[in-house]
Amino acid sequence: MKSIARIGLLAAALLLALAASQVVMAAPAIPSNSTPLSFGPPLAPNPAPNAQGCSGTPSIQYAYANPPTIYAGQTTTLYWGLVANANAAYLQFPNGHRQGIGTPGSQQVNPTETRTYLIVGTCGSNTAQIPVTVTVNNSPGCNGTPQITSFTGNPTTIQAGQKSTLAWGPVNNANYVQLSSQNQGGSGVPAPSSVQVSPNTTTTYYLTAWCQNNSVQAQVTINVNNPPPPPPSNSNRITGISYNSSLSNNQTLIMTVNYYWNGQDAPAVLQGTAYNTSGALVSTSNATRINANQNFYANLNFRINPNQVTRINACIIGNSGTELVCQSGSK
Repeated sequence: MKSIARIGLLAAALLLALAASQVVMAAPAIPSNSTPLSFGPPLAPNPAPNAQGCSGTPSIQYAYANPPTIYAGQTTTLYWGLVANANAAYLQFPNGHRQGIGTPGSQQVNPTETRTYLIVGTCGSNTAQIPVTVTVNNSPGCNGTPQITSFTGNPTTIQAGQKSTLAWGPVNNANYVQLSSQNQGGSGVPAPSSVQVSPNTTTTYYLTAWCQNNSVQAQVTINVNNPPPPPPSNSNRITGISYNSSLSNNQTLIMTVNYYWNGQDAPAVLQGTAYNTSGALVSTSNATRINANQNFYANLNFRINPNQVTRINACIIGNSGTELVCQSGSK
């Protein structure tokens, strides 16, 4: 009987130990409001509309055909500029087909009759477009290579803001003549003719003539100079420096200075300095009191052999010792 009792006690102890181990190994419950652990990179949120960064209506820089008028069987090229503020850009053909495009760009087409193409930019539901019409004529009217008799610019060098006249003579054996420039598209022109242009920078202009698939081109470049703006009329300035040696004493250098002083930091003086070939200062002139608000000149004297001087300098010096304006000259 004792053996049976011991067996029963051992079985009971074994059952208790097994239950305790299950309690220790059980995973703790996760509260319903806690955030479960995740592994790996988080999932990206759904993109918002127009995630490419555009907003509102797109803009198209330009669009044109060159040449805009052809004969059946000829090819022309469509050109377009930057399509900005858009998440997509298309070339739409006359049949409605759309072809994605990069901008700026170009595309050759050869319609057999007059057709209109569209350059389209979209930003979400907003759309902008520019139509480009290619006119197709049915009869050639010419044969072979066109001839441009003359194409000139007068003058070919101008200052910014001035005008030049482009002129061209008769264009023979051509069914279309176009004037264009390197900075913008072209347009058809009669021949002979002329036009005034006023470019802000140096620009090359092209006169192109077509006869079916044959073309010739002449060009004229208008050079534009952009001089610095003149100083205000009432600014301090030194407009000229000259010097020579005294006839009676070759140890004296006389410098003549043309100047304008507006009365700033009065009273003021005019003074010069002289330098040798090494750039070292060799002499300083006398300081001469000057007059305000008129164009004057003054003579400054140096006690120095002029042969030792290679560069001179003149300054208007205010009462405070400030150099209001200086000008250099060389021998």
